[in-house]
Amino acid sequence: MTALDVVMVGCGAFAHRYHVPALREDAGVRIAAIFDPKPSAATRALADAYAAPLTDRLEALPALRSPAFAIVSTPHTLHAVHVETVLDRDLDVLVDKPFVMHAADARRLAARADAQRRVNGVAYNRRFDAGCLRARAIVAAGGIGEVRFVQTVQLGYERAGWFLVPELGGGGPYTGRASHMADIVPWLIGRRPTRLRSRLRTSDPARSDHGGFIELAFGDLECQMTCIEEGWHMWDEIRIFGDDGLVELRRPLTAPIGWSLAWHRSRDGRVDTMAADTTPGGATRDFMRAVRERSRPACTFADAVASVEIVELAFESARRDGEWLSLADSIAG
Repeated sequence: MTALDVVMVGCGAFAHRYHVPALREDAGVRIAAIFDPKPSAATRALADAYAAPLTDRLEALPALRSPAFAIVSTPHTLHAVHVETVLDRDLDVLVDKPFVMHAADARRLAARADAQRRVNGVAYNRRFDAGCLRARAIVAAGGIGEVRFVQTVQLGYERAGWFLVPELGGGGPYTGRASHMADIVPWLIGRRPTRLRSRLRTSDPARSDHGGFIELAFGDLECQMTCIEEGWHMWDEIRIFGDDGLVELRRPLTAPIGWSLAWHRSRDGRVDTMAADTTPGGATRDFMRAVRERSRPACTFADAVASVEIVELAFESARRDGEWLSLADSIAG
């Protein structure tokens, strides 16, 4: 197994919950350095365990032996500059979702990473979920017939911390949660979105918005997306209706990741189910495989451009009182 060095650019709660378990289980991985301006006790312990330098200045990160990569796990609005910094060091890079705030940055960084021949990926963890993968296969095989309507519901959002500070979290639930749906819905149904409109629930400008409602069209197919911070905290579900059945995906309220599946087959009453797999680190493992093989991870920067454009246009449509806006022809399907 090829030995890999990794630098953690940001090492907060999500990194410890999602990335670190996958890194620890891989005997060929060494955490070589950590950048974190406000390291927790867990981050200090992680640095000690690997004898890794821990710094609050990006420029103080040491040069790494090859092969090496970085995981960017910092507040949303910092992703673009931190990915740029990693690419300046000519390292492969995996960044947490949302990729970046603006589609122009997404396209620019995707082009740069590819030009440098750097393995690049966005950790949209739902692409690795067993239930989501099964749902995608069912739809692709015609298991519910022609898809006629899609509905997503996301309730609740973070109640404190940098997520609610516009300068760090960007938007509110749209940025932190609807960005997942902006990526996974087109991926699940295998179709390219063509236009959208949105209504945003705003609040005190000193903090993030309260989310809102997005209508995402795929030609004549419509997806209605609800993403608000009120309601049953952290509820997450997707329903894909076809002529001959329904696929439902739902995240258990007791788990931060993992989706259960229910496949309702036509009108005969049969329902196939799959329990949620709550194992973290799928995107991390996939990226380490891609780095070792010098191959393509499951979600590249170019793949993630579409999700950035959808969320950015949702905010723009809301500013225009819910005007329908067309998505660029270049958007990834």
